[in-house]
Amino acid sequence: MNELDKNSQTDATPTPQTEQVDAARRRLTRGGAAGAGVLLSVASRSAFGTSTWGTCTGSEIASGNLSREGTPRPCGCSPGFWKGPQGKRLWADPNVFPLIYGKGQIFNSVFGVAYYRSSANVTLENAIDGTGTLGTWVTDANNMRTVAFHAVAALLNAYFYGARYPATGLQTPEAVIIAFQNAFNSYPRQSSLLAFKDRVDVYDTADIWCNGDRS
Repeated sequence: MNELDKNSQTDATPTPQTEQVDAARRRLTRGGAAGAGVLLSVASRSAFGTSTWGTCTGSEIASGNLSREGTPRPCGCSPGFWKGPQGKRLWADPNVFPLIYGKGQIFNSVFGVAYYRSSANVTLENAIDGTGTLGTWVTDANNMRTVAFHAVAALLNAYFYGARYPATGLQTPEAVIIAFQNAFNSYPRQSSLLAFKDRVDVYDTADIWCNGDRS
């Protein structure tokens, strides 16, 4: 693909996993039938055995399946998914993604660095589409657009899939943003940003799924 074209818990103490499940349930509940229609667009699959399971649909993430035996499959949708119509419909649902990570948010503001020229007001959607005027520090525009492309996908995957997104240490949007900032503020900058891109480009991970399909 053209670079631009994730057991039972006791109920004594909440864990990060159960908190994530509760948050996902709240997002789907607020979405009602309309939100579920997007997330449940792929029929569930039931026969996966007890070693590994899951297809990373919205309903599965919301339910958590905490009592299920075995290991849940990792989840992550490629930048190409978020760029496409299905991904953009999911992204546009305010019951799934909060406004702070909405398509129209300014990339520089969300990530906290002057990646694009400030006068250009480049949005997260522009970045996933590969458009927008990069900062004057850029000498390798194609690769830096690819970095931004992957950064937005990592942000969305970390929010939507949480602990099941397999990029090491990047299971929250805040962690993705901090890692991106660290890369931007390291030198040589463009090499550091390419290393960030390689860290979040997990879509060849064995058995990774995206919203009901294999990535």
